Amino acid sequence: MPSLLQRTAQAVQGLVTGLGVTFQNLARPKVTLMYPLEKSNVSPRWHGLLALPVDTETGNDKCIICFQCERICPSRCIHIEATGKGKERVLTRFDIEMDKCQYCGLCVEVCPTEAIVFTPHYEASTYNRANLLYTLEDLHRAAPKEPVARGILR
Repeated sequence: MPSLLQRTAQAVQGLVTGLGVTFQNLARPKVTLMYPLEKSNVSPRWHGLLALPVDTETGNDKCIICFQCERICPSRCIHIEATGKGKERVLTRFDIEMDKCQYCGLCVEVCPTEAIVFTPHYEASTYNRANLLYTLEDLHRAAPKEPVARGILR
């Protein structure tokens, strides 16, 4: 059993170590952001809100209505409807229930035409759950104007 002197020495050593860490951190620059006045910069590959970019050359949806994203979604938050047959098919509904979305990225990875992408937007809080249902028009509006990061970097 350690003596009183040994226990006191261990306590003082622990106190000195803790104060050393504290004083080292006092000298470092602060990393606190004054949110909402300052916004955090996120990586372009960050899993933020989803969007459906429109093809700039044709002005049409990039979505070829293959239903891959709807099938692979583990939370079943993507709902797609189309009219027509074959190449005449037209996308009539593309809804994402963002309150159910897990932001797993499977829908983005499986899309063959990169028609569904993540945006670096992270402010999606709302007081009404109905505002978290993103329709086709909402997803087009949220699409980034510049190209997004691709899946494989070369």
